[in-house]
Amino acid sequence: MERTTQLFTEFNERISKVCEEFADKVSSRGGPTEAEMSEHFKEFRSYIETNTEPFWKEEKEYLDGKTGEQFISEMDLEQALAAFSESAKIIDDEATPSPLVERLKTFGEPACERLLKMVLKTPWEPSEGEDENEFFVKFQPCVAAIRFFGAAGYEPAMEPVLTQFCSFSSTQEYIADSVKVMMLGLGSKGVPILIDFLLNRSDENITGPYEDMLIILTHVGIKQPDNEIYQAMRAAFRRMKNKVIAVICIGDYGDPRGIALLKGYLDRNTHTIDRETFYEALSAIRRLGGEINDIQDPFHDFTNKVPKKKDEKK
Repeated sequence: MERTTQLFTEFNERISKVCEEFADKVSSRGGPTEAEMSEHFKEFRSYIETNTEPFWKEEKEYLDGKTGEQFISEMDLEQALAAFSESAKIIDDEATPSPLVERLKTFGEPACERLLKMVLKTPWEPSEGEDENEFFVKFQPCVAAIRFFGAAGYEPAMEPVLTQFCSFSSTQEYIADSVKVMMLGLGSKGVPILIDFLLNRSDENITGPYEDMLIILTHVGIKQPDNEIYQAMRAAFRRMKNKVIAVICIGDYGDPRGIALLKGYLDRNTHTIDRETFYEALSAIRRLGGEINDIQDPFHDFTNKVPKKKDEKK
């Protein structure tokens, strides 16, 4: 593994250099604005991939003159799996090196089965007294494996991974992100099981990791809209305790039917809605193409004032 470790360490150094170059491209006086950063970082992933890909075609003396791509392509299953775990712990990037992903894909289901077994066997949260950073590094092979299931289109991973994910009252964001990447990779194939977890396996008040099911479903639906997805989001919105998440998802999904849904909710809850939910709903309605001038404002920031309830009159 010594040569593999050296290869991935060198690649990680290349990534760091490319990331610095990318950051330097934002050159506003006094630092970039939030809008500039948001626009700039849309190109982050493609920039990193484009500028690190040549690394794998460079000949390395410690690889006997082979390129990293050639070296990885000659790995057997055991070597590729070991390299997969090694890369996840060394490389400070969410993506597994593309040559390693492609090599593992050539082994088909046996590789996926081995990775799934690892994911389900490994604890998903630190043991009592365990350092959070140490756990983070130790869990990275599982994060990479979950992402890989999406890239490989490995459908058998959906049920056990989502079950494990939803078995905790809360999870780390990096774990949630890996599950999202997996489900985005599986696309429409994952819609039925996402809806099942969201509506049938959650409590009456959808909370915790089941909120992530709605977020993931939203992102899948943005790429492949479907009436079934909107109807599930609508049903989840009515049941969710934290309405803010559902409101944002409805706005992000982009179905204009969400305008009437959100306006109806605002109208029924004018005197009880909290400020954050109210303004996120306004933002969502505008993103969906709706007007907000006719919406009463319980916080008196607009022209339309909310009349007091009858029982509030003196």
